[in-house]
Amino acid sequence: MRKIREFLLGPEGQNNYYHVVSRTTGRDILFGDDEKEVFRILMLKQLKFSGLRALAWCFLGNHFHLLLEVPDKEMAMRGWSREDYLQRLSVFKSEWTTKQALDEVERCREMGAETRLNEIAESVKGRLFDLSMFMKELKLKMTLAYNKKHGRCGTLWEGPFKSVLLQGPDCERGESSDALRMVAAYIDLNPIRAGLAQEPEGYRWCSYAAAVAGNRGARQGLCYAVTGRSRVAWKKVAQEYRCLLYAKGEEVVADQSVDGYEKGKAGFSQEKIEEVLESGGRLPVAEALRCRVRYFTDGAVLGSQRYVDEFFECKRDQFGARRKDGGRKMRGAQWGELRVLRDLKADVIQ
Repeated sequence: MRKIREFLLGPEGQNNYYHVVSRTTGRDILFGDDEKEVFRILMLKQLKFSGLRALAWCFLGNHFHLLLEVPDKEMAMRGWSREDYLQRLSVFKSEWTTKQALDEVERCREMGAETRLNEIAESVKGRLFDLSMFMKELKLKMTLAYNKKHGRCGTLWEGPFKSVLLQGPDCERGESSDALRMVAAYIDLNPIRAGLAQEPEGYRWCSYAAAVAGNRGARQGLCYAVTGRSRVAWKKVAQEYRCLLYAKGEEVVADQSVDGYEKGKAGFSQEKIEEVLESGGRLPVAEALRCRVRYFTDGAVLGSQRYVDEFFECKRDQFGARRKDGGRKMRGAQWGELRVLRDLKADVIQ
């Protein structure tokens, strides 16, 4: 799995974007509102510490989705001093282990133990602007909090998280990213697919509901995902994003979702989807986003033909000689110019 993580690292010298998903062990429904609130608080603290940014998110009973921006490590920390790294620990000053570390820092300062202070600073540096470290610490802290509350022991998660590398916006050309926009909408539509809400703003544990409620961070994240620009007013983005979320679709009654919820699913039935695919047709994107799209969790890399091909060339030695390029067309819906690295053969839309 470590090799897979290294394989999917984005290009150096720029910010990279990832859709990450992690599920509970056995995919059991473990999280109620209290647990989701704990997870939200832990996530915000971990984001502040690590330097990552969440553009979209959704927490459900047995899994979570995050759309993350990961700055280039060297560029982000250029010019940082030892004190900048040590100060970062204050984000977790309420945690017992971090209190111990901060106490040690103070003792080292009093004693003039420069070597030890440098070692602590280096250990903090290794935890910053790193997707794997962010996910490792976030999941561990949620495990500890959950187990303490419920008198439980053992792992809380099914295994390593899944991730897909996404093409980001082209800031020089002022172009947004279809990959970010589509995945953000896909994430915010999770509670609709699970039958937990009739409208995404009615489910408080997703980024769209937070944005509608006025949360500044949620609004900034979605604005960037939609437009590729940092300084843009929410009111200029809200209508466009809402139109993507609110596709009209056939209401389908299902006995049970894959997540264990009794529900009615908004969108086409699986039979209808299969009928469209077998006839050579494709679903409108807005409808497809209300289904489970495996490209967004198993496609490895998602972006334009050029973006995926450039990634392929960087990792050329990882592929067989018969493969000539990276980008593969996505089946099942009208995806426009979006391409994927991994050509999934079956059940691309469920």
